[in-house]
Amino acid sequence: MSPSKRAEVGHHEYMVTSTPDTTIDAGAEKRFFIEMLTKDIELLPAIVDLVDNSVDGARGLHPDGNLSGQWVKIEFGDESFTISDNSGGISVDIARHYAFRFGRSKDFTGVKRSVGQFGVGMKRAIFKIGQAFAVQSAFRGTPGTNDGSRFDLSVDVEEWAQQDEWTFQFGSVEESVALGPDEVAGTVISVTKLHPSVQDDLGDPAIIQALRTELRVRHQESIQSGLQLHLNSEQPLTASRPSLQASDVVRPLVKEFQVAGAGGGTVEVKLYAGTVAPPKRDKDADPEDDGQAENFQDPGDAGWYLFCNDRLLLVADRTPLTGWGNPAAAYHPQYRAFRGFVYLSADDAGLLPWNTTKTAVDRDSPVFRAVQSEMKTALVAVQAVINRAKQVRSRLEEDEQKPEILVALDEAQDQPITSLSASTQMVAPAAPPPKPKAPPTPKIQRIQYAVDPKRFDEVATALGATSGSEVGRLTFDYFYDQEIG
Repeated sequence: MSPSKRAEVGHHEYMVTSTPDTTIDAGAEKRFFIEMLTKDIELLPAIVDLVDNSVDGARGLHPDGNLSGQWVKIEFGDESFTISDNSGGISVDIARHYAFRFGRSKDFTGVKRSVGQFGVGMKRAIFKIGQAFAVQSAFRGTPGTNDGSRFDLSVDVEEWAQQDEWTFQFGSVEESVALGPDEVAGTVISVTKLHPSVQDDLGDPAIIQALRTELRVRHQESIQSGLQLHLNSEQPLTASRPSLQASDVVRPLVKEFQVAGAGGGTVEVKLYAGTVAPPKRDKDADPEDDGQAENFQDPGDAGWYLFCNDRLLLVADRTPLTGWGNPAAAYHPQYRAFRGFVYLSADDAGLLPWNTTKTAVDRDSPVFRAVQSEMKTALVAVQAVINRAKQVRSRLEEDEQKPEILVALDEAQDQPITSLSASTQMVAPAAPPPKPKAPPTPKIQRIQYAVDPKRFDEVATALGATSGSEVGRLTFDYFYDQEIG
């Protein structure tokens, strides 16, 4: 009920009803927002997030997946961090309404099979790195038309945080233009006023090497597809090609299936699980015994690798999340040859089971739970082959010819997983039957006693024996036959 009060006008008294202000301020404090946005992400994943945006742009230009000719360049020093690309640029319209919003708008369709999903990656990465940034972008638009655009903007984050408005201002903007034939259609993001911790990290050779590795691993599929990824003017980073052992008698497990996502979408899954070839050893070195764990404590690259829209999410995972220890055996060095690769692909990135920093999976995702079950089954199957080979190797005697299963696994070469044919099971030769056990050695009881030498000689002569053990045995037999037998 609205509060009321009495008001007197002349000789008349009236009841006056007032309407209170019912608005409650629930606005976000920018400084708090920035701190919370950057709190849960480290520097290297933040930089990888910026590369994600460039990769999405390149994929938008090449729906066929061939990224040859596309490049992303990262450069940094004491004063600044810059990432640039030729991934088509950001149109003024997208920049004005979508690209710089904090969160993905429902009416923004984006690129199919994109890596970006939540609409916070670029802003969070920029805030993580420094306190000021500038963006320049040139968008070519449809070839042969004048629907291209250019813009630039500069933001001092400290000044922006003091303002009430959640907007940025273009420095310059051009719409309905045609880019020149030699003008790069792409984006340049420069971050300055680097945070002191970022300056320290980017000056540390170990951190730079870790960044190099992180970029190679996380974006290995894009690099394999032709993307050139440069770090501080170095040669383009290279990526390893996922491979598994395969031959006429060894076949890794290869499955393709679909999982229904929330809202009726579909996630396509490709699962590969098997072993990699053993490392080559010096011919003069003693061979490693697979039963001696102290010989190979380093697990190396063993484990599961899970990709979402070709962006690597899990790296060499050997935890219960992917089946290790439940229901499969927990990781042990004897499983160092195991490799599993899982590729999840969806037109709608929101169906994929990743967190906002793309550093872990959403364990509660129905899609991941369905895939997780298949991963566990595959892991058990591959472990069974590895265990079988270990048992055979442990029984192998010196100079004995190797059984077929050991020859097959020692000689099968690694093949790119893209060349492997479908197989619902890990296939390898059967182990030979165990050798029959030797008959048990009869149990004996030794008897030892001392006698007079003269009497010993007389007994030995009478028995025709030449040693003490023989005298003892004959006299024992004589007593047994005469008194017991």
